[in-house]
Amino acid sequence: MKRKYFAVLLSAALAITAAFSVTGCGNADPDQEAEKKEQSAENPEEEITLRFMWWGDDVRHQATLDVIEQYETEHPNVTIEAEYGGYDGYFEKLTTQLSGGTVADIIQYNANTVSDLMAIGDVFVNLEDYADVLDTSDFNQEFIKNFSYYDGKMIAVPTGINGGIWLANTALFDEAEVDAEEIRTWDDFIEAGKAIHQANESCYLFNIDIETLGKELLGSIIAQITGEDLVNKDTMEMNFTKEDLQKAFTLIQEMYANDVIEPAADSAPYALKLNTNPKWIQHELAVVYGATSNIFEGYYDFQDTAAALSMPEFEDAKESGVLYVPPQMLAISSKCEHPEVAADFLNYFYNDETAIHTLKTCRSVPPTEKGQKICEENGYADPVLVSAITKAGETGTIHQNLYTPTEVVEILQDAVEKIAYAQGDVETITNDAMSLLEETLGRLRK
Repeated sequence: MKRKYFAVLLSAALAITAAFSVTGCGNADPDQEAEKKEQSAENPEEEITLRFMWWGDDVRHQATLDVIEQYETEHPNVTIEAEYGGYDGYFEKLTTQLSGGTVADIIQYNANTVSDLMAIGDVFVNLEDYADVLDTSDFNQEFIKNFSYYDGKMIAVPTGINGGIWLANTALFDEAEVDAEEIRTWDDFIEAGKAIHQANESCYLFNIDIETLGKELLGSIIAQITGEDLVNKDTMEMNFTKEDLQKAFTLIQEMYANDVIEPAADSAPYALKLNTNPKWIQHELAVVYGATSNIFEGYYDFQDTAAALSMPEFEDAKESGVLYVPPQMLAISSKCEHPEVAADFLNYFYNDETAIHTLKTCRSVPPTEKGQKICEENGYADPVLVSAITKAGETGTIHQNLYTPTEVVEILQDAVEKIAYAQGDVETITNDAMSLLEETLGRLRK
C-alpha cells in the first residue's frame, strides 16, 4: 500500500502547542462526541481517568508528574495515570496498542513515525474540534500548520523547539591547536579529528554511535548532497542515486579510518546514551551530535568550554542538513472518551505559568512565546542549547526526512554498521543497500 505523507515546510520560528487528555480508552462513536462534550459540561464533577503515555529521562519524568499533580489538584474529579519509561521499545509498544485499541488517551510520539502510525487507521482525534478548550494563540501558526496536520486534520501538536546540535568541548580543540570555529567542511572535520587523535591517542573528535549515525545523521548528509528528502513522498522513489549514497558512505568510512570516531566496538555499549561513555565523561571526546531535546541537565560538565558548532558541509552542498523539527508530538487517541478534558489538561500543560516553571526545558525549549520568555528570564534554558536552536532556525534544512519509511531507515542503518565494522568495501555495501532499497520501495508502491 502506498503510504500517505503530509508536506513539511520549515519556518524560521518554532511554536507549538500540545494537547490531549483522555478518559480510559473506550469505543466512542465520533458521531456522539458533541453529546459527550455537553454531558461533561453539565456534570463537571464526573470522575474521569485519563492515561498519559510518554518517554524520556528522569528529569522529564519528574517534571511531567509534577504538572499532572498540579492539574489534579485543581481538578479533583480528574485522575491522570502516568505511563512512562525510556525510548527503547516505545514505538513497538505504541503501534501494538494503537492496533489493538488499548492505547493511552494522551500520546507522545516521534514526528518521524507519523506515517507508520496513521497507516494503522484513524487513530487520533482532530484537535480543531476542541479549539475552544485548547488555546494555541501563543504558538507560531505556520509551524503548527506544517507539522500538526495529516490528511487535513490537526492530529497533534509539537512539544517544543528542537534543533540539531554539535556540542563541542573546545578545550580538546585548543590542546590540539585546532580552531573549532574554522571547521566549515567535512574535509576540515576529518583533519581536525586527525589532529586531536594525534595530539592524544586516547582522544577522538566525534562522539556518535552507529544507530544515531545511520538513522539520523546519514539522512542529513544525503540531504546536503541531493537537496531532497531520502524518498519522494508521492512516488515512493529514491531521491538519491547510487553515486550519492556511495559519497555519503565514503565520508563515514573515512571518519572511522582516520580515527575521527571512536572504534565502533568501543562506542557500541553507549548507543543512544552517548553521555554515559567514559571517554565523554573524562573529556576525551570533543564533539557529540544529537538533538537539543536530548541534552539534559548533567549531560556535560564543561560549561566554561562548551560551544555549539555549525554542522560541517560538502563544498557543493545543496542545503545545510541541519535538524530543525519538533522534539516530539502530542496527540489524543480517537478511542478517548473525554478528549475535551485531555485538551484542557494540555492547555494547562503549555499555557499555565506554574506548569511552564515546572516543565522548564524538559522537552527542549518551550513552544510558546510565554514559555520561551519565562525560561530566558529565569535562566532555565542552557545558553549553549539556545545557541544551537538559533543556528538551526537560521540554517535548518528544508528536507528533514521525517516521513521516510522505517524499512528504508533500517536498511541504511545496517549498511552503516557494516562500514563501521569494516565488513566489506564501500562500493559493495552501497550496491547491496541499493538493491534492498529498490526491492523495498517497489513493494511499498504496490
